[in-house]
Amino acid sequence: MSRRSQLTSSPTALVLGAAVVSGASGYLALILAARTLSKADNADFLVFWGVVFAMYGVLIGVTTETTRAVSSTRDPGARTTLVMPVVLGFALALVAVVGLTGVLWAPSVFGTHWVPLLGATVLGTTLFSGHVAVAGVASGRRAWSGYSLLVAGETATRLVLFGVVVVLAGGVVGFAFASAVASGFWVAATVASSRYRDLWNQRIDGDVRAIVRRLVAACTAAGVSALLLVGYPVLLQVTTSDEVFASAAPIMLAVSLCRAPLLVPLGAYQNVVVTKVAAHGVRALVPVLVGLAGLTVVGALAAWPIGPWALRIVNPDYHLDGPVFAGLVLGAGLVALLTVTGAAAIALDHHTVYLAGWLAATAATVATLLLPWGLEARVVASLLVGPIVGVAVHLVWGRQRIG
Repeated sequence: MSRRSQLTSSPTALVLGAAVVSGASGYLALILAARTLSKADNADFLVFWGVVFAMYGVLIGVTTETTRAVSSTRDPGARTTLVMPVVLGFALALVAVVGLTGVLWAPSVFGTHWVPLLGATVLGTTLFSGHVAVAGVASGRRAWSGYSLLVAGETATRLVLFGVVVVLAGGVVGFAFASAVASGFWVAATVASSRYRDLWNQRIDGDVRAIVRRLVAACTAAGVSALLLVGYPVLLQVTTSDEVFASAAPIMLAVSLCRAPLLVPLGAYQNVVVTKVAAHGVRALVPVLVGLAGLTVVGALAAWPIGPWALRIVNPDYHLDGPVFAGLVLGAGLVALLTVTGAAAIALDHHTVYLAGWLAATAATVATLLLPWGLEARVVASLLVGPIVGVAVHLVWGRQRIG
């Protein structure tokens, strides 16, 4: 059996299993931070979490485009472009921009901890550059066991390191560096396994210029989507007064906890969506959308009575009403729908449609956050309105492109 076939397995069970591990690990990591840090410190940590994972989200564009490129290459033996040096170099160039511009934006975003938090951001994004490159080739080859191990291994490592920080009382900075170091799980996997080292030999269609152009388009679009998906605390911070934001940790944590059951598994599974839509067209989305709708409805109904109780278990000082939780879960379902329609656009090589939908969703979200309402009303409304606008753009413009 070839190395490639050894890595290749049925995607659904493997990827969803990894997504469950990833989701559970993310949940527990956020809970550890919330129970360990004060409300103000946890608000600062959640801003860091939003910033660094928004930057990770930009780099996910590397994974998505590499998946599409590898899966669509029919005769890799006849090509001369090694994909890994190109995509890894491109990702590291993005990291260099983050590091060089950090002194301009980090003080206002991270506050008094900006120097170590910027360092953790640069370290994490550097390590994550390798993660997205390896993951993209693995999923493009349909090497789902290797891809799943990367997804589960990274998040499980983060949870373990968070536990160490709790024991050592490392505070905000400790949690930040623990999160960053976990993104280097791929290094251990590559050193330990020849199957992962074999991924570095993958070749794809196109010259370097063509590959870079598509990477730019994919990462630009992914960056816009990441701002809404995991950078939401930053959007909330810049549209909220300092006095109000100081008490925003409960609602920000609730947003993360309500999104995680849908968006963390979907984040792992969307590369499967890309490969299926590329092979079978948009009809491959039907079972995904049906399952997503069912989970959203059930989740919203359950969150109404369970959410307030669960939040108080995480931190007795955190209080939100049931309808807020139900609205947040519905918003999470709509963001997940937007993620699926965006993945379909990438699979069909409609990068402009993908970008336009996420830009429209982000603009609508920010516009809603600027309304003169209370904090909870603005948050819930923005997470409902923004994704609806973005999905509408994907569906209307995408249908025109297909037609």
